[in-house]
Parts: sequence; structure tokens; C-alpha cells
Amino acid sequence: MVNKSRRNLLKAAALLPLAAACDGLVWGAEGSAAQASFALDMTGSGRRVDTSLASLSYETLELSDPTFFAADNHGLVRLFREMNPHGVLRIGGNTSDDTVWGGYKGKMPTYVPRRHGKLLQPHVLKPEGLEALAGFVRATGWKLVFGVNLRIGSPEMALDLAQTVQHLVGDQLLSIQIGNEANNYEHDYAEFDAAWVPYAKVLHAAGLPIAGPDTGANTDWVIEYAKRHARENVFLSRHYYREAAENGSIPDMLAGDPGFFGEVEQIMRVADQYALPFRISEGNSYYNGGRDGTSNVFASALWGADFMLALAQRGVAGMHFHGGTLLSVETSLGRVAKAPTGGDIVAQRDAQASRYSAIAGSRALGYQQRPLFHGITLAQRFAGAQMLPGQLDAGGANLTAYAAKQGDAVLVAMINKDAQRDASVALSGLPHGAKGELMRLRAPALDSRRDVSFAADGHVSADAGGACRIAVPKASAAWVRWA
Repeated sequence: MVNKSRRNLLKAAALLPLAAACDGLVWGAEGSAAQASFALDMTGSGRRVDTSLASLSYETLELSDPTFFAADNHGLVRLFREMNPHGVLRIGGNTSDDTVWGGYKGKMPTYVPRRHGKLLQPHVLKPEGLEALAGFVRATGWKLVFGVNLRIGSPEMALDLAQTVQHLVGDQLLSIQIGNEANNYEHDYAEFDAAWVPYAKVLHAAGLPIAGPDTGANTDWVIEYAKRHARENVFLSRHYYREAAENGSIPDMLAGDPGFFGEVEQIMRVADQYALPFRISEGNSYYNGGRDGTSNVFASALWGADFMLALAQRGVAGMHFHGGTLLSVETSLGRVAKAPTGGDIVAQRDAQASRYSAIAGSRALGYQQRPLFHGITLAQRFAGAQMLPGQLDAGGANLTAYAAKQGDAVLVAMINKDAQRDASVALSGLPHGAKGELMRLRAPALDSRRDVSFAADGHVSADAGGACRIAVPKASAAWVRWA
């Protein structure tokens, strides 16, 4: 998980409109509706949205409980399939570089604790955890990205583990990644590359698919990695978190991160040059496990939907939202999990999950969608579509809009992240006289943990000139499919 503050000046400038509207969770007085417009260009064409856009990332430590990722954990299987029947599960995180393979018959490498780390002995991954994982990916239909331990310096153990994963998972193995955020323990890219190459050689010789570099916030590493190793890889990857959890807030999260999208565009130029997909293989709102009251409330749904569509618009193939149990994430950070107790079944399930996880619960209590889940499903409705250019005038509101062509239909999403102002959006350039199926993403308030929905809300129609006006209340989003 990324461990440094980024782009503070850009953030400060972006926060000014929201800071004026927000004081903690007091969002200010009602304002008049912003008169916005979004003009679609049906003659243009942008990036195609990958069907695996909505994907997830979990800690390797999660495999220590073979009943979690298991084919008969029906509640979790159902939510994975509901989110995306074509997703990609990434297993990795900090604990991938603190794990040894229990099925390895060779000499076990020496584990060296992390600097300032509290883990004195490595986690041991047992065969039954992998066997259960294989059943889970078959039950969900998801592909798998699996991380092996680079920090311990044993290509032989990594090869044995990767071959076992491939044997169990078969064609659903998308790739093996070597190391997790090696920028946190390798001095520079050259040192990382020197450590990575011996692993890549044995994995490649064994016919295993590789991806990387799975770095934290180091775009320059991704670019250099592509220049050196593009032909050996099936995709490029890096991570994203907006900031450290202790610095997080709803206004900060909803302010956007334009500097990061500039970095994405840099990577995409290189990815296109080598004809490789690019994936955010781990990410979420805030690192250090997410911020309570921010990463797990309705504001995260608006952020997540907007963030995914902004990535898709730039050609990113997949966004793997990191999450899982509170125990796995807190352990990965060297902390003791302290879950609140009591409350109704919803609160009990919520307490089992890390603060930024899109899914909460346990096998015993059942599983439920967190607010972020609903934002992810909104963006995933663009899967397989061709993004369309459009001209947005937000009318002074914190509003974004996206359009795409999906077969014979046109999709439009309007996300009003403004805490104070409703928006009235004049759409133009639509098919003349088109009928639209309208869905809304909404909740009682930005800080709502419950009563979040993404549901049908009737129909709308374009006039003979291809125009239509749609109200998008503050702190909500609208999705329309025009036939």
C-alpha cells in the first residue's frame, strides 16, 4: 500500500470549492441548481471499456482461511458475480512479500522481518488454501492474478508456488506478479530489476504468464519496466491510493486527482506502444486501510464510479479495488485488528471488513454490499462499450459526465459529487427521439453507511433534435441507457 503523500499542491487547489461548502459533515446552505450541459459527439470514438474493468484485490493472508475463498462460500460468490461476471481477482498485497509456500520441498529461504516491522516469522501458505481458491475462481468465473514473494529472494520457491497455482487454476490464471510495491524495499528501479530478473527467467522458462511491476506510486518504474520487459508481460500494473487514511476526508476524496490521470496518460502511451493492457492492480481511496466515515460511506460510491470511468476513458483495462477482512488488512499493516462489537446484523457484518472494502461480512454472518459496491456496479455497466467524446460544462458544480456506445445503445453517466448544488444537465447529440432507461445512484447523505441504492428510476426521452434535460441532485449520480 502506497506510503507517501502525493501532489499536495494540486490537491489543495482542487479542494477549495468543496472546502467552502463543507465543514466536517455540515454541507452548507441549499444552493440554486447548476445549469450544466453535456454535448455528445456521436461521430467520434474513444477507448473500448474492458469487460474486466470492475475487479478486486485481496491480501495473500486471506488464503489462510480455506473457507473464505471457497466454491461453497455462496454469499461471497454471488456478490462477485453480481459485481462483474468477468472480473479479475488479484491475490497479493503486503502479505504476499511476507508469505512462504508451505508446499515447497526445497530449502526454505530465510525470512528477514521488515524494517520497523512486527512480524518476526513469515505467514505460511498451505496447499488447502490454494485448492479452495481454485474452486472459488471456477465458481465465480473470474480470472486470477497471483503475487509471489520477491522480498525473500527465492526464485525457486516462487516457481514452485506459481506452478502449483497454474496447475490448480488452469486457463483462469491471467498472470503471476513478482513482488508487491518493491519500491518500499528496493532502493531504486535498478535494484528492483536486478532482483526481479532471476524470478522472471525461471517463470518465463516454465511457460508462466507474467505481469508487473506492481509498484506503488512509481509511474517512472512502470515506464522503465515496459521498455525493458514488455515482451515478457501480459499487462502492465501499478497501484493507486489518493492519500494516507489519516489525511482523508469526504471533501478530499470527492475533489478528484487530475495529477494522477496525467500519470495514467503517460503510462498508456507506453502501453499502447507495446500493445499491452494496463491495470491498477491494487488501489482504493486511502492507504493504511482506508478511513472510517469516508472510505466506507456513500461518498465512496460516487468517487468509485467517477474514478473507474475516468480510468476507462483513458484506456485502463481494470481497476482492482483492494479490500477483504479487517484482520487481513490490519495484519498486512503490522497492526492488531480491533473491530467494534455489538449492533444489528448489518453493523456486525460491517465490522468484519476493512474500512475500504466493497464487500463486508463473513461466512457465518453472511455478506453485504458496502456503498462502494454500488458505484462499482454503475461504472461496470459500461463494460464492452466504446467511449464517446463529449463536451461538459459543469455549470460550476462538482459534476462529471461520460458517454459510450454499447452495441445499438448509447450510455450516459452523470456524477454529481457536489455537496451543496443540484445540477440540471442539458444533454445534446443523442439519437433523435431516443428512449432512455434511467437508473440513479443515491443515499440519504454523503456520509450514509446504509440505504444506498443503484436502482431503476423510470424512463426519459430525447426530443426530435436529440436533446433532453435530466436533474442530477447533489450527492447522487444518474445512468441512462438510450435505445
